Amino acid sequence: MRVLAGDIGGTKTAVAIAEVGPRSLSLLATRTYPSADFRALEQIVEDFLSGDHPPRAAAFGVAGPVTRGRAKVTKLPWTIDETLLARRFAIPRVRVLNDFAAAALGIPRLPARGSTLLVPGTAQPDGPIGVLGAGTGLGQAAIVVAGGARIVVESEGGHADFGPRDDVEDRLVRFVRRRFARVDRDRLLSGEGIGHIYDFLKADRKARDAPAVARAFESEDRAAVISRFAMSRRDRLCSDALSLFVSIYGSEAGNLALQYRTTGGVYLAGGIAGKILPALRGKVFRESFRWKPPLEAMLAKIPVRVVREPRLGLLGAAEAAYRMAIETTR
Repeated sequence: MRVLAGDIGGTKTAVAIAEVGPRSLSLLATRTYPSADFRALEQIVEDFLSGDHPPRAAAFGVAGPVTRGRAKVTKLPWTIDETLLARRFAIPRVRVLNDFAAAALGIPRLPARGSTLLVPGTAQPDGPIGVLGAGTGLGQAAIVVAGGARIVVESEGGHADFGPRDDVEDRLVRFVRRRFARVDRDRLLSGEGIGHIYDFLKADRKARDAPAVARAFESEDRAAVISRFAMSRRDRLCSDALSLFVSIYGSEAGNLALQYRTTGGVYLAGGIAGKILPALRGKVFRESFRWKPPLEAMLAKIPVRVVREPRLGLLGAAEAAYRMAIETTR
């Protein structure tokens, strides 16, 4: 069955035509668009389909909460509606779901080399799976097995309050609160968040940008600059900022593991994990993930993997479209 799949984020929107069966999923044609260049998703779909015969079903993973088939993209002025999309493009079945619900659906469809082990453990075959990802924002979801079927539990946990663990993070919260009034996890575990952590450490130490870092900030994305200088060990402030980011990331992965008792493992998706993989491999992430007294023994058994497949959201959206089409034709 051919379906239309979309992965809609605040920075970019990817769309694909996929061929899906019970045990196979192939992306036949894909294209990525800069989200901010378009007023609405409909413009992108119209360009992508270009008058081709509409597929039987479509699904779109959206970076934002979904209510009754309608979503407002958190970091874009877009509203996405299942009914309007179905009518506009003559697609019989359309589903809109949270982007990390789509990512979760894509986990079982990952190819063999689609993920890398980060923290060792032993996954239980039918245990709940957590999916967490820092990118433009922080996404979360879980997969549970009930009645032999995998069910996705959607979440907006990325917008839950951030809980500091020590004096440094107490000061970090106060610093970020002065800028934004409320400090949620998304505010720190995102590309934006790496910059906030760097700014905090600079202010906390009464330090200055290194000349090379300051020059790079003038023309490049700040998170990318900080990460690059950190991983090449060319700047202490950048290194410490990335280390604190990694520690907070590990702690939040541990929080997710506890919330859903993810004995099937935790997967890190999102755009940042793959880019900072060398930093995640160190002991900082692993120790932060497991340090949850009195439950360290439980967390020590849970593996954490980094998703390397950049099209995870498209795989999950294609799976969602396929499931919907199959269920409505039975």
